[in-house]
Amino acid sequence: MKKRWPIALAGLLPGMLAGTAFVLFNPLTTGDRPAPLQANLVPDKSYRMDDYRGMSPDLASLFRGADRAAENALATPALAKLRIGIVVLPAGDGRPAALAVKISTLSEQNSLWRAQLGTFDYWNIFWPGEGSVFASGYSNYWPLLQDRFLNLLPGIDGEAAPVYPLSAQPPAGHLAGVNGAAGRYAGFIGEIRESLLMAASGEPGWQLSLKASPPPVR
Repeated sequence: MKKRWPIALAGLLPGMLAGTAFVLFNPLTTGDRPAPLQANLVPDKSYRMDDYRGMSPDLASLFRGADRAAENALATPALAKLRIGIVVLPAGDGRPAALAVKISTLSEQNSLWRAQLGTFDYWNIFWPGEGSVFASGYSNYWPLLQDRFLNLLPGIDGEAAPVYPLSAQPPAGHLAGVNGAAGRYAGFIGEIRESLLMAASGEPGWQLSLKASPPPVR
């Protein structure tokens, strides 16, 4: 009986390694990232989301669903998988900043085997004196998990990437994009991109790009 343990272990370890490798380098994840918006046409807006309520934006929450013990957790159990915050988006060039409300909710389709650790993100952005837009996107944190796991392996002395593009193609039945709501942006349609900025210390920051195009002239 004792001689069977080494044989069973020898067969188990390759299977575990193969399963881990398949999860981390899942071929189904290729091609799910939309092309980045041109920086010369759509400048990135960096922001922080320190003042928010709801689930913490970390990998543990993406696995467990929410951390009810957090000080900023929403009291209602029905909102356990929700995060809401007010964001200030700097405009630059002496223009007033935009004020936004961002709501994120965990995707029910999150799965390690599908390489999906995502949130659905909904924006309402208002530019003083100009107008407002609604935007919806899907963020997949899978590349961040891949990088952190690989850096734990022996012999790999890697560093976290400075920027992680999060925007991905949403699961079936969900849409992503920008829709003009009021003011000069009424009727506009466009695209949205989000990235995670890894800060040297403290909580990471975020980056947002929006492209809104006017409707065709009739």
